[in-house]
Amino acid sequence: MKYNDCLKCGQTSPRWSFFGNTLAALFKVVVGTLTGSKGLVADGVHSAADAMSSLFILIALKVADKPHDDKHPYGYGKIEYFSTLCASVFLFAGAGSIFVDALKTFKEGVHDMPGNAALLATVISLCFSYLMYVSNYCAGTQLCSPAMLADANESKADSITSVAVLLGLIGAKLGYPNADTIAAVIVSLFIFNMSVEMFLQGINGLIDISADPDVTDEIVATSLKVDGVAGIKSIKSRKMGQKIWVDLEIAVSQKISVLEVHGIAEKVREAIMNKVDGISGISVATYPVD
Repeated sequence: MKYNDCLKCGQTSPRWSFFGNTLAALFKVVVGTLTGSKGLVADGVHSAADAMSSLFILIALKVADKPHDDKHPYGYGKIEYFSTLCASVFLFAGAGSIFVDALKTFKEGVHDMPGNAALLATVISLCFSYLMYVSNYCAGTQLCSPAMLADANESKADSITSVAVLLGLIGAKLGYPNADTIAAVIVSLFIFNMSVEMFLQGINGLIDISADPDVTDEIVATSLKVDGVAGIKSIKSRKMGQKIWVDLEIAVSQKISVLEVHGIAEKVREAIMNKVDGISGISVATYPVD
């Protein structure tokens, strides 16, 4: 964690994301309906899905923060991956609704010219979504939170889809009535792609994806600096939401006593917990060598 305020930001950012997405969804749907902009309504549906996702993520972050207990010795961190899966399902359903509505518009040939207010509303939505993306991405990166990074990606997608809607509205004003509907199709396809990526990220987390290589290298380097460690026999890690659990097996001399071996293992555990960020727990086993 780079700054001490990152923890506080990580606690407030998901709340602002939920309320922000809710207000953005209402704003876009209302303005899009009044101005006849299919693309803006589609973007509003996207924001509504983002709001539901943010709510799941907010709840998941609360649960993930609970300390481990006898029934959950590894803690509750994996709930973040479950919230990511839920968010991906909402996004997929929202994209399907947008896509079907756009195809219906093409078939019926109804192309109402969007009002000028739709342009201003889209620009406002674009700026707002980008600010939410910057806030969530910064907090999610510093806290290594998959749920918050998923929320950030949703805000980023919202910004990009707002750009597509804006281009569609400009095209409609220039005499291309289909441009707004085409923008709605582009929005739906983009959300489809993003929902699939989020779904795969959630699955990877639930099946114990390992920590990043740089974290593993730092754990190995820290362990080898402890007196009495002759080498690293094996290291396994798994991400538990914002935290990481490590199973480490170190090599020690077979000529020392059991008490000394235990002391070395304890020193390794303390060194890793103190020097490597994001470690929730570590199990240190020993292997005797000549």
